[in-house]
Amino acid sequence: MRNYIIKRLLLLIPIIFIVAVIAFFITNLMPGDPVRVILGNMATETEVARVKESLGLDQPLIMRFFRWLANIIKGDFGESLYLNAPVAKVLIERMRPTFLIAILAEILGISVGILLGILAAVNHRKILDQFSITVSLLGISIPSFWLALMLMFVFSVRLGWFPVSGYEPFIEVGFSSFRYLILPAITLAFMQAGLIARMTRSAMLDTLKQDYIRTAKSKGLSTKIIVFKHALKNSMLPVITVIGHNFAVLLGGTWIVETIFVIPGTGFMAINAIMRRDIPVIQASIIFVAVIYVILNLFVDLSYAFLNPKIRYH
Repeated sequence: MRNYIIKRLLLLIPIIFIVAVIAFFITNLMPGDPVRVILGNMATETEVARVKESLGLDQPLIMRFFRWLANIIKGDFGESLYLNAPVAKVLIERMRPTFLIAILAEILGISVGILLGILAAVNHRKILDQFSITVSLLGISIPSFWLALMLMFVFSVRLGWFPVSGYEPFIEVGFSSFRYLILPAITLAFMQAGLIARMTRSAMLDTLKQDYIRTAKSKGLSTKIIVFKHALKNSMLPVITVIGHNFAVLLGGTWIVETIFVIPGTGFMAINAIMRRDIPVIQASIIFVAVIYVILNLFVDLSYAFLNPKIRYH
């Protein structure tokens, strides 16, 4: 197992290198001049040339790439063209609300999704099964931006239970900051719950048809023991895959939801960076998402061995 983990971590190096190459050249080929965005359209050519020289943007592209890559290896993502702050510092600050929203959404999504999936499988072709299928389809089909706006309208504008938008850091206001995160988390959890419920139901139905389940029933074991002790664990492999992928998406940045609720997370930061042509921030965001995906995929693979002792990694 240790050798497998080391090999997967070493594999991270070429993957991140390829992502870095793509991120650098794509962002530098984007239409628009970032210096013009900084200075405005009224800036003279002399002013533009001076700023480009100070930022190193007047050098050949390949030279800028190798200099940027060398800095990345040292953990230096450069300076934000718009925020005038180190990109690494900005990214770490913006990760906090994104991580909180992702964790809340995933907890809600897993809890509701697995429960609905189990109820649907145990009550196959009954009312609870139809209810679970309906919720799953709604969760998968309803656009997150529409649901976010509806939740905002009902619970913020009409009822006044939660703030309409914005965010206050946890370290400043304590648990009151969660008031700003509940509606975004519910928005994201609804989609997660739909996907997880659908996968749990399908996996549980296959497991409940196995011979060892019929044997357990013939021995007189209760439905609760059969479902939660025998069937659920053996049905979790495909569910864990969905959970890991969904969590990677959430940690990578809940772009639309953060923008609607004006949550200053990594997604909101990335969208603003694209609009402002803030190239260093865009590059760092792409690499951040790639690293999150690779690491979470490793954790998902390792969880397979925990859930199924027959799986061995070498």
